[in-house]
Amino acid sequence: MREILDEFTDIIKTIEFSSTTARYGFQFLKMGLRLIDGSSLRIWEKRFRGSLQRYSYYWLDELNNQIIGWDNAPHHPEIKTFPHHKHIDGKPLPSKDKLIDVFRYIAGRLRSN
Repeated sequence: MREILDEFTDIIKTIEFSSTTARYGFQFLKMGLRLIDGSSLRIWEKRFRGSLQRYSYYWLDELNNQIIGWDNAPHHPEIKTFPHHKHIDGKPLPSKDKLIDVFRYIAGRLRSN
């Protein structure tokens, strides 16, 4: 995670919260980042012995409205990348983006403004 944060310091204003816990082979990460435009990125990951099992990455505007959300909750079996998908304008769409891809997408949007 440190490497990703270091690569995107120009778009991260502050780390609002960060917690990691580990037990019985599971590792949990929760992190909230405030970005330079006032939006935020909420990160949640669950790993088992280092392998990513569940995740959600939600980019929210300054009023906490969702801009885009990426996750692998198994609630959209009709999506061809099931369970991986993203939410845009309330619609689930195919996605296999990893956290680094999420950062690159957001950085591209913020750097172009």
